[in-house]
Amino acid sequence: MRLKRVHKRWARLNALLGVFPVFAVINRFQPMLTDGYGGDLIPSLLPEALAGRYNMILAAALAVLVASEVMRRRFHARHKEDLAL
Repeated sequence: MRLKRVHKRWARLNALLGVFPVFAVINRFQPMLTDGYGGDLIPSLLPEALAGRYNMILAAALAVLVASEVMRRRFHARHKEDLAL
């Protein structure tokens, strides 16, 4: 039962925390939140020190999301028999 709860919690967190980076990538190429000039609004909401590194922050967030999903899938594969109960 504990493994099922851990797996469900992990899947939910991936979905919840993955919404912003995925939306930010989509907004980067197809702006839905614009700054009035048709550009992406999200970098202008960040402090100036972080706005210059927006692409790096976005790439890091996506990399963390991918790594977490890969680890979750490995966890699921390793404990498949226990999770099926």
